[in-house]
This record gives sequence, structure tokens and C-alpha cells, in this order.
Amino acid sequence: MKFRRRSSVLPRAPWPYGLERTEPLKGQLWTRSEKALRPPDVHWAWRGLAVAAAGLEASLLIWLWFGPALGLRSVEVTGAHHLNASQVATAAGISSHGSVLAIDGESARDHLLNQVWIRTATVEPELPGSVVIQVSEWEPIAVYHAGTSSKLFLLSSQAIVLGSTPTSGGLVDIQGPGVGDPHIGERALDPQLLTALVNIQRAMPTLIGQDVGGFIFDSCGDLTLIAKRGWKIYFGRVLTPEEFASLRDKLTALKAISGNGNVRYDSPDLLYVNVMNPSEPAVGYKSRQPAPASPLPSPAPTPSPSPCK
Repeated sequence: MKFRRRSSVLPRAPWPYGLERTEPLKGQLWTRSEKALRPPDVHWAWRGLAVAAAGLEASLLIWLWFGPALGLRSVEVTGAHHLNASQVATAAGISSHGSVLAIDGESARDHLLNQVWIRTATVEPELPGSVVIQVSEWEPIAVYHAGTSSKLFLLSSQAIVLGSTPTSGGLVDIQGPGVGDPHIGERALDPQLLTALVNIQRAMPTLIGQDVGGFIFDSCGDLTLIAKRGWKIYFGRVLTPEEFASLRDKLTALKAISGNGNVRYDSPDLLYVNVMNPSEPAVGYKSRQPAPASPLPSPAPTPSPSPCK
């Protein structure tokens, strides 16, 4: 009797949700690699799109920066008198070949403020291609010359040398120490002293009825006023805050001796008024000066004392 081996084929149980079995059966090998069974990687596709978008954006920026669409077409300058519009634009670092997007208003303003004539400035780029620059300049309030030099220099209210000038033009004339001509852009005097001299010149016609011709401020710090009639006022040293403050008392003394009839400021005989000590002013007249002494043999040379005491 023959026996046949009966085979039983059971149907494969379905996996839920239609998923296929991903583990091999017992005794069975993988027929596909593990990499092939992974879901596709889509990150590279997104990265490619991001790179393309960045490239397009960079191209657009380059076109706007260097292209004609936003190129600089005009520069409007107002408030400049000692510099023309081209000089102001150059000082601000603005080129006619650039783009309006390349202009940094704050940086251009700082460049302008480095110019000796410019007091304030604003720089405003405006689309599509213009720049508006507004400046205000320093007003010269005095002229300065060193020692006996005839070369005059304009001074701002901060005593900064603005430039040379052929004439004083009615400004306060100040002769400083004879140490050589000042350089443009440097400070020639103490601003506080300059303000005091300007105020004195303005006050003198009302105070004593006389106009000021100029001032001498020497290397020792001594201040001398020269009236237009030629006589002088000696104020003494003006360096410390206390000495500055004493100028008010010295001007009051000038008014007081005029009111008491002690001195005539319009007299052609007047030589000087000394108010170094405002409580005891002194007046000198040409007619009362001692006659020059007869010549005497020259004494042996001696060391010269310091000119400043």
C-alpha cells in the first residue's frame, strides 16, 4: 500500500491596512536591499530649489545694485556757499556711477562733518535715483593773524581756522602770538576767549562810545584792545577762569572813569587806559610821557629775563 504525503497549503493571512511583510520568512533570504525598501529621500530636491531661489535673488540684487534701474541720476545740494554741489557730493563720498541703494546716509553725513566749513549735514537717498543733501556752514566771526604777519584767516565761533581771506570785512581782528601762520582746520584760540572778544567789540560803542580796531593776545596771555583812534586798553592776563571772570569788572571800570569825567576817550592825546587792576585804573596821555633820556654807554650784557611774569 502506498502512502501519499498530503500537503497542506494554507492561505497567507492578509496584513492589516494592505501592508506587505517586510521580514523574511524562516529560512528565506532578502531578495531586495534594505536601501531599496526605504522611502525616497526628498531633501535634496528641496535643497536644490532653495539654491536656485538664492541664486535668483542674488542675481536680482546685483541687477538692482549695478543696473540702470536704480542708478544715481541727480544730487540736490542746499545750504552750501563756500563749497559747490560737486565738492559737497565728493566730500560725502557719493559717486555718480553708483546705485542709490549703495548710499549710506549716516556714513555720508559723517564724511561731510569732517569738512571745516560744514557745521551740520543730512544726506537722504530717495528712490528711484536721487540724493538730497542739506548742509549748514560755519559763519566766520573773526579774522586772525599770527604776530606781524599780514595773512588773515577766518575763524568760526569755535575758533577753528576756516580759510584765508584778503580782508577782515568788518570782523573782529585778532593778533595772536607770532608763532607762524595757523593751519586750516586747527584751533587758533580758546573758544571762550574768542567769544569774550566778540562781545567786547559789540559792547564798546554803547559802553564808552568808541569802536574797536582789534585785539592783541600775546604769548604770555596778556590781552590788549586797540581802539580805532589808536589808543589802547590793557586788560592784563586772560587765561584762567578767574581772569576771564574779571573782564566784567574791568569793562565796568572803563565805563566808570568815563562817567566821572576822568578820561575823554575821543581825545587825540589819549595813549592808553590800564584796567589790569579794575579798582585802580590808570590813564596815560601822549603829552605827559617823559622825554627820552640822553644816550648812555651800553652796559655789559646781562641774561634777559623771561618775557612772561
